[in-house]
Amino acid sequence: MARRPGPVTRERRLQAVSAYLDKPDALAAEFAAGETTQRIRTFSQAAPDDLVAALDLLGRVKGAAIVVHGPRGCAAALVGAAPLAHWAVTGLDQRDTIMGSEGVVERAVLALVRRHKPWAVFVVTTPVVAINSDDARDTVLSLTDELGIPVQLVRTDGFKSRVAATGFDAACLALLNLVPAVAEATQDDLVNLVARDAAGARAAAELLADLGLDVNVLPAGADAEGFARSARARLSICIDPDATTAFAAGMEAAHGVPNLRASLPIGLAATRRWVDSVAAAVRRPDSGSLGETRVAPPHQPVIPGEGPPSTPLSQPAPQGVDGAPAPGMTDGIRVHLALPPDVAFAAADLVTELGGTVAGLSVTHVDSSHSEALGAFIRSHPGVTLHVAAGQPFELVNLLAKQHPDLFVGTPELAALAATAGIPAVGLTSAALIGWRGAARLAERAQAALRNSAFVRRLSAAPSPYAAGWLRRSADWHVKQEVR
Repeated sequence: MARRPGPVTRERRLQAVSAYLDKPDALAAEFAAGETTQRIRTFSQAAPDDLVAALDLLGRVKGAAIVVHGPRGCAAALVGAAPLAHWAVTGLDQRDTIMGSEGVVERAVLALVRRHKPWAVFVVTTPVVAINSDDARDTVLSLTDELGIPVQLVRTDGFKSRVAATGFDAACLALLNLVPAVAEATQDDLVNLVARDAAGARAAAELLADLGLDVNVLPAGADAEGFARSARARLSICIDPDATTAFAAGMEAAHGVPNLRASLPIGLAATRRWVDSVAAAVRRPDSGSLGETRVAPPHQPVIPGEGPPSTPLSQPAPQGVDGAPAPGMTDGIRVHLALPPDVAFAAADLVTELGGTVAGLSVTHVDSSHSEALGAFIRSHPGVTLHVAAGQPFELVNLLAKQHPDLFVGTPELAALAATAGIPAVGLTSAALIGWRGAARLAERAQAALRNSAFVRRLSAAPSPYAAGWLRRSADWHVKQEVR
């Protein structure tokens, strides 16, 4: 039987770029022209691959099981992740890699099923399997018939794509196969909240409380019932677009469940727009006022002081988590953001709402799905440098040393890196920025970080892990245009 190809890489499907440092105007022009110039790194410190991304998403499916088909080290991403899915690794050694590993996948799947009774199994192939052309497809097909549960093959190889998010696409293809082919009639009050992070889904579901909707969260924390219900939903709403848009788009194509394309609810203005767009899509009554009631606690006015709800959000401060008005950032504070692409573009507008300015933006990758957000970012934040890199801390340290921002806001691991460089830093997950609570949370933590400057001064006193010669070069010294 012919081997099926894996998912189309993000570079081919969406013209994704994983290396860039410059003003974003040139990149936006390339997306507008329909052809991007690929950049490569002649040196890469570290970078996650598609296997890590696929395991991250699959591990969030409750009651499922994962067999990582490869050497033991290929399952390292699951060790510290505490996945909801049970898992095992086939543990290929040198002999298996050279002579073949017939039977090892079947034994691993059967052992997991006997011990944990999962409702679905994912067999994830790894770079080693991709190199030796070991094909587990026939085994997977026979096990599906034998066990009476879905056994899905997920192909990753670690070297066809430089964008780890290609692994999310591979996982989404397998997850779509868990949705029943024939569904019952549409349930008018049911919506799919498509999320990688359960915390982000909870924050978004809270915003929809006044709409009276039955919210079905998946794949994060979903079980067999959640996937079975998903095809009956009136629409799907992505909270983690970079990871889950392929799933929502597949639901639309295969099951006729519309995918609501709306900017993330990050910042007060964006949160109002998001709630109103959902209300309009499901045709709930009084949709025009619902966004006003869900961006702050129901007993709190959205805007402190007097004035109609349409007062510009750049003037008042958002409400605090404890009900008190949350302080905004000090006017003129220069902030460097380092977050996943969709979240970063939305957070840039939140920084402006809070009275700060964006000094720089670091994202893991940019592709054509971000074209609209990239254009809006250029218009709202002209001249700001865009840094595209995943797993390149030396580039970020170099860039921050030249920018000298007043504050760094990014993922926790990058915030720790910025703090050791002497920059007050706030570490937040993407989920922590969603909704009115996210706006208040960022404002409060930003002020706390700015007040505690002695902490980062002490951290920065330690010797730098990077030689002075490295830091004297430009941050994009190793980024070159690909020669074909």
